[in-house]
Amino acid sequence: MGFTSEELRNAIAEQEEALRRPGTALFSQARYEILRVLGEGGMGITCLANEYSHGNLHRPVVLKFVKDSLSPQRLQQFLNEVELSIAFNHPNLVPIYRLESEVVSVPGKVTGRKHARIHTVYYAVMQYIDGWNLREIMNRLRDLKLALNHDLTMFIIGRVARGLHYVHEFCDAGDEHLGLVHRDVSPENILIDRFGRIKVADFGIAMPMKRAQADAWLMAGKLLYCSPEQIDGREIGPRSDIYSLGLVMYYMFSNTERFAAESRLPKARERIRRKMSNSVLPDLGHVSANLARICDACLREAPEERYQSCEDLATDIDIYFKESQKVLTTEQLEQVFNDLFSSNPRFISRRFIPLTGSPQLKHPDYSPDDGDLPEAPPGLLPTVKMTDTPSQQHEDSTV
Repeated sequence: MGFTSEELRNAIAEQEEALRRPGTALFSQARYEILRVLGEGGMGITCLANEYSHGNLHRPVVLKFVKDSLSPQRLQQFLNEVELSIAFNHPNLVPIYRLESEVVSVPGKVTGRKHARIHTVYYAVMQYIDGWNLREIMNRLRDLKLALNHDLTMFIIGRVARGLHYVHEFCDAGDEHLGLVHRDVSPENILIDRFGRIKVADFGIAMPMKRAQADAWLMAGKLLYCSPEQIDGREIGPRSDIYSLGLVMYYMFSNTERFAAESRLPKARERIRRKMSNSVLPDLGHVSANLARICDACLREAPEERYQSCEDLATDIDIYFKESQKVLTTEQLEQVFNDLFSSNPRFISRRFIPLTGSPQLKHPDYSPDDGDLPEAPPGLLPTVKMTDTPSQQHEDSTV
């Protein structure tokens, strides 16, 4: 005899209640439709996809596939990234939602019989950041013959430093400090979305110090953004990420990588390593003394002479803004970069009003109706400024 309708309702209610009990594992299956390949790096390939769930609900996500997944070392590095990142919860880090897998069958023959080789493909499901990385932003500014406003640079660096500090201080479920180091801080791995939110991405070669092998520090990260200890093959810590972030700051100040010339010459690694002993201050004469000092403190050759933590760096940036009586927001970044990447940048929004409180912003030698930005004067590029007083605004090309 079957269930009565009342008995059926009670049985279903019991099952639903069981699903909500603490410790219950719930499993659901999503469908991912690839839209396009976003990029390919040394360790992985990322694709934009739509994630479909029940009711045909969908959202854009990024799927990251390990490159050359048959390599045990690459696969382990990829799984290490997912294991670490999926536990992170910080507004300045790109979140990973979950790890998925797909089984593929490769036909073949064994001793004359048909045989299919089974292989599991792993991929991470990540938040899609609809925006740009710092490399794209700097290239766009270069195309328009503009330099990034130095205060915007410091706002971005401060947020990146906060995200990295969270990583450096991260503890596992047992409250054990892991001593994580990103090891690949570079313009490509710093993202800004269309709402001005800043995210650090790509923890593919991040590593807990307690798991490090003797040679694990060698050849990590991009040569142009390596620290002296990375190039030397010595053990690294959070201050290595601070050095790399200092190189990003230098790049944003000057629109030039500090070691670009050396990287194109024979024995590039040795040439770069020798140059690391030189101070960056002579190259930053166009930057205020306070900001040049902050950049120089990040780029000291000896780790013990740098900022001792990313929190110290971020705090120094906060002090700079407080002492100069400036307030920057993500809304300002949103307006700046959305306008910057429009087909015809106009730079007339109230978001560009100088932070001193002037009721209007004048742009010398430029009218939005002209259709083109003014030609850059010889010498240093005009800066995307947001801090000039009205009397100063006639001296520079201003956004």
